[in-house]
Amino acid sequence: MDAHRIRHTFLEFFRSKDHRVRQSASLIPNDPTMLLTIAGMVPFKPYFLGEAVPDHPRAATVQKSARTVDIENVGYTTRHLTFFEMLGNFSFGDYFKREAIRWAWELSTTPQEQGGFGFEPERIWATVFEEDDESAQLWLEETDVPAERIQRIGVPEGSSRLDASDNYWSLGGAGPCGPCSELYYDRGPEHGPDGGPLVDETRFLEFWNLVFMQYEQDADGNVLGELPQQNVDTGMGFERMAMLLQDVPNVYETDVLRPILDRAADVTGIGYGEREDADVSLRVLAEHTRSASFLIADGVLPSNEGRGYVLRRLLRRAVKHARSLGHEGAVMPAMTDAVRQTLGDAWSELVEQRELVDRVCASEEEHFTRTLAYGTGMLDEAIAKAKAEGWSHVPAATAFTLHDTYGFPVDLTVEIAREQGLDLDRDAFAEHMEAQRARSRAGAKGGDGTAVPIETYREAVARTGPSDFIGYTRTDTETPLAALLSREGLRDRAEEGDEVEVVLPRTPFYAEGGGQLGDHGVIETETGRLEVVDTFEPLEGLYAHRARVASGEVRTGQDAHAAIDLDRRVSITRGHTATHILHATLKEVVGDHAVQAGSAIDAGRFRFDFPHFEAVARDQLSEVEEWVNARIAADPEIDVVETSIDEAQRMGAIALFGEKYGEHVRVVRIGDFSKELCGGTHVHRTPEVGLFTVLAEGSIAANLRRIEAVTGPEAFQHLARERMVAEQVAHLLNVGTDEAVQRVEALLERVKAAEKAAQQARQDALMARGAALLDDAERLPGPDGGSVGLLAAGVEGADRDGLKILAADLRNRLGSGVVVLGTTTPDGKASLVAVVSPDLGIEAADVLRPGAETVGGGAGGRGELAQAGGKEGDRLGDALEASRREARERLGAA
Repeated sequence: MDAHRIRHTFLEFFRSKDHRVRQSASLIPNDPTMLLTIAGMVPFKPYFLGEAVPDHPRAATVQKSARTVDIENVGYTTRHLTFFEMLGNFSFGDYFKREAIRWAWELSTTPQEQGGFGFEPERIWATVFEEDDESAQLWLEETDVPAERIQRIGVPEGSSRLDASDNYWSLGGAGPCGPCSELYYDRGPEHGPDGGPLVDETRFLEFWNLVFMQYEQDADGNVLGELPQQNVDTGMGFERMAMLLQDVPNVYETDVLRPILDRAADVTGIGYGEREDADVSLRVLAEHTRSASFLIADGVLPSNEGRGYVLRRLLRRAVKHARSLGHEGAVMPAMTDAVRQTLGDAWSELVEQRELVDRVCASEEEHFTRTLAYGTGMLDEAIAKAKAEGWSHVPAATAFTLHDTYGFPVDLTVEIAREQGLDLDRDAFAEHMEAQRARSRAGAKGGDGTAVPIETYREAVARTGPSDFIGYTRTDTETPLAALLSREGLRDRAEEGDEVEVVLPRTPFYAEGGGQLGDHGVIETETGRLEVVDTFEPLEGLYAHRARVASGEVRTGQDAHAAIDLDRRVSITRGHTATHILHATLKEVVGDHAVQAGSAIDAGRFRFDFPHFEAVARDQLSEVEEWVNARIAADPEIDVVETSIDEAQRMGAIALFGEKYGEHVRVVRIGDFSKELCGGTHVHRTPEVGLFTVLAEGSIAANLRRIEAVTGPEAFQHLARERMVAEQVAHLLNVGTDEAVQRVEALLERVKAAEKAAQQARQDALMARGAALLDDAERLPGPDGGSVGLLAAGVEGADRDGLKILAADLRNRLGSGVVVLGTTTPDGKASLVAVVSPDLGIEAADVLRPGAETVGGGAGGRGELAQAGGKEGDRLGDALEASRREARERLGAA
C-alpha cells in the first residue's frame, strides 16, 4: 500500500463514520504556549478545552507535525523522526472510548480491498493505562483481542506525574490530558523476543494511539479536574504505517523517505548499506532536509531562538553529517529537490515555496560550512587539551563560546565530543546560558504585572458566550457590559483610574489579527466612561477590550454604548488594503517567494515582512511603489466572499504564514491580482487608500526583509517634508532642485579627496617620526645565531589604524623582531598594538596581554598581529614596559 493510498484509506474510512475531513494546519501553531505543531490535536486544542465550539463534533486529518525531543535518535533507530505526518480522528464531546476502540479495530483488520489496512488480527496487541479498567473491558467486548494480548502500563516507579506513563497522554505541560490505549503490531520473531510491547517495542511496533481526553492538568502534571466534555484524540503514525504496510525494515525505506535517502547517497557518493556509520549520516541528511523543507514552506526562517533555532539546528546537523561523509560540496540544492519530487504531489506548499526553501537551505549551508570549519578547529583544540589533562568532559565555557559567539550548535559539540569519548557538563553550560539571559534581562523593560490569567478568560467565556463582532458594518452599538476582568479575576465594578479588560457580547471593535492592530475607542455607561486602548482575542471567539476607566465608575451588567475611534479605524483600513496590494506586487516584482511573513498595520503606517535574500534593489523598490500607486488609482473591484476553507483554496486564495483559519473564512479579492484569506477591515474602493509611499526597506533577520510604508494623508505629509528638505538643500547650494543631487555628489567627492590627502599627510608624518624610534630598539640573541629586534614605544597623536601600519613597517625594518606601540586617545584611554615576526614562533596576543591588563583591558588577535585597549591611559608607559618584559621572556632573554 503506497503512501497516497494509506492517507486516502484512513480519511475515507472516517468520512464514512460522519467525520469532517479537515486540511492540515500549519506547523506554526496559533498557540503562544507551543513552539511547533507537535501532534494532530494541536489545532483542536480550543475545542478540547471548551474554549470554542466546532461546527461539527467529529473530524479527521492528516496533520503535519514536528518534534525534536528525539533528534539524537534520528538515523540510529528504525522509527524516530523530527517531522512526521499524523493521521488522526477526533471527537469533541461526541463519541468516546467504545466507538474509538471499535473503529480502530475495524479499520486495522478490514481487508485492503474492502477499504481497510488488512492487518492480521492475531498479530495486534493493545496496551491500556494501568488504572483504566473500562478500556481493557471494551477491547474484550468490541474486538477479537484476547486478554493475554492486552497489557497494562502504569507510572514508572519514582515518578509523580501521570503523563510519565506511556499510556497517559498530555502536551507535556499545562493543557488537556487523559489515559490512552496504544495498538502494536507483531512484526515477527526475526525482529525480537516474544512477550508483547512490554518486552520489545522493536518487534511489537506501536502504530496507533487512542487518547481519551478527559482531564486538564497544570504545568507540573497535577490534574486540575475534568474537561467540560469527554473527547477522543487519536494519532496514527503515517510513516510507521507505511513501514508496516510496505514491509520494510525502517521508516527510511518507505516510499516517503527512500527516494530522498537515495538522493543523499548519490550526492555524497556513499552507497546506502555499505557501512552502518555512513547509513546513519545518510538517514539524518534525508530526514532533516525533509523536516527543514516543511518548516520553511510554512514560514519558519532560521534564527537563534524559538522555532527558527529548531530549523537552524536541523539544517546544521544535516550539513555536519554530510561533511562527516567526506563530501565538501553543496548538498542542499539536490536534497531539497528530492524532497519536492517525492512529496510535492501530496503537499503542494513544497512546490509553491520551492524558491524560498531552496534559497534558505542553500544560504544556511553556505554560512554553516564556514562556521563548521572554524568551530571544529576550536573544538578539536579543546578536546585535545581535555584528553591531555585527563578530563572526562569538554569545558562548558568552550561550548558556550562556540554557541554564543560563532553559532556552533551545542548539540554538535556534544556529538563530536562523544565521538572522542568525552561528555559536556550540561549544568555548567546551562549556567553560562542563564548568566547571558540575566545580562539581557537587566536592561529589558519589565511587564506591569496586569496580565489576566487564562482561567479568568475561560470563566468569562463560560459566563458570556462568544463575542459577536459586528465591526464590518457598524462602528458603534448599544450592548451590555458583560464582564470586567483583571489580574485578580472577574470583578463587579471598576473605578476611575482602574485598568481592566472588558467583554461585550456584541462589539464593533476589531480584535488584533492578521497584522491589523486592535481598535481603540470608548465604552460609556450612565455612570462612567472607559477608554479602550487595545482589542484582542485571548480565546477563540472571545473579544477582550483593554481599557482604563477615564471617569466615574462602571459595573458588570450595565447597558453601554461602545464606539470605535473612527478616524484611526479608517486610517488602519487604508493600510490594510495597501498591504494586500503590496503583497501581490512584491511577488510579481521580487519573486514568488516574497510571501507575507508578518505585518503590523497601525494608523497611517504599516510594516510588511517577507523572505528575501538580499536588499531589494532601488529600481525594484521604485517599481513596486509605482505599481502599487497605479493599482490604487485604477479603482479595481474589491470583493469580500465568505466561504469554506476548501472552496477558498480551490479559488486560489493565499493563506498567510502562521495564521489560523476555521472551516468558514473570508476571502478578500482586489481586481484580478490579489486574493487572500483575511478577517481584517478594508476600504470599499482602492482610491480611498490615497497615496502610498515606502519609508524604508531593510533586513530584520537572516533572509528576512521589512518594508515600512505610509498611506493616505500621512504619505502626503511625508512627501511634503521630503520636498521641503530638497528645496532647502537646493537653496543652500544656490541651484535648482533638479541639480542638487549632482552638486552634492561633487562636494562629497571633494571632501573625500581632502580627507584622503589629510590622512596621507598624517601617515607620512607618523612614518617619519617612526623612523627615529628604531634608535631605541634593542637587539637580542635570536635563533640560529642571529639577532632579534625588540621595540616598545609610545607614539602620541596616532590612531589605531596608524599604529598598526607603523608597527608593521618598523617590524619589517628590524628584519626579525617584536614591535609594541601604544598611544593615548583623546578621551584618555590607551590603545596598543603588537606585531611579531612569523619566524619567532610566538603569538602577538601573548606579548600584548600583560600590557593590556595594566591599562585595565584585554588583548585580542591571532598570530602575528594583536591589539588592545583600556580605560587607564595614564598607565600607558607601565603597559609598554610590561609587554616589553613579556617579549624578552618569550624570546629567552629575560
